[in-house]
Amino acid sequence: MNILVVNDDSIHAEGIALLTKAASYYGNVFVAAPKHGQSAKSAAISIKGQIEITEVEPLFGSVRTIMVDGTPVDCVRAGMKIFDTEFDLVLSGINHGVNLATDVHYSGTVAAAFEAKLYGVPAIAFSAANIELPYIYDETVKLLDELIENNLYQNTGILNVNYPAVQFKKVLGTRITKLGQRIQHNEFIKSDKPNLYHIHGSSIMFKEDEDSDITAYNEGYVSITPLQFDRTDLVKIKSIMDLNT
Repeated sequence: MNILVVNDDSIHAEGIALLTKAASYYGNVFVAAPKHGQSAKSAAISIKGQIEITEVEPLFGSVRTIMVDGTPVDCVRAGMKIFDTEFDLVLSGINHGVNLATDVHYSGTVAAAFEAKLYGVPAIAFSAANIELPYIYDETVKLLDELIENNLYQNTGILNVNYPAVQFKKVLGTRITKLGQRIQHNEFIKSDKPNLYHIHGSSIMFKEDEDSDITAYNEGYVSITPLQFDRTDLVKIKSIMDLNT
């Protein structure tokens, strides 16, 4: 199995080192990671100018590693091109910070996984509230073993994996979930300098369903949420068509 590992926290992040090491048990691992942190870049791509791509000392567990002066999606494209390898799986992360509910719309980690799927390669995104939690590495190995052995990453859009809240010292289990309703709110606060604003972030919480990723996260479980591309509002289409019948 050939595996491409990418992230949005940069090539220097601990999360990608953990994921690369864990993935090395399951195949030949190649790494394409940003030169600088690219959090919340979503599916941004570089369409003008040039992109600097440098082959560097392979991360532990990888065959080859490149550093890309671009976005997470650029990294997926660069990895496909530079390594000239037919990949069986793309792993994105492990992101330092969860990607739950509406986070997925902004996440570079999730967007990189979706980009891989656009190329026809199955992908899994991994995120954790704190990379330094002692169980993260072992749980990642266990999860990859289960997901790969049972082909659970096949026949879907992508899988979005989130580890539980930091107060849990161990994982209580795994749940297959749907996206929750929590919204990330950013308030612009004017600074004392002309034309400059601070961004104050907060979360707007809702009463969540039992099968949401937010509920799993808050109750100490790893959430695995299958995500797909199609945002078509099929209910709305039906309601419009019904008006014309």
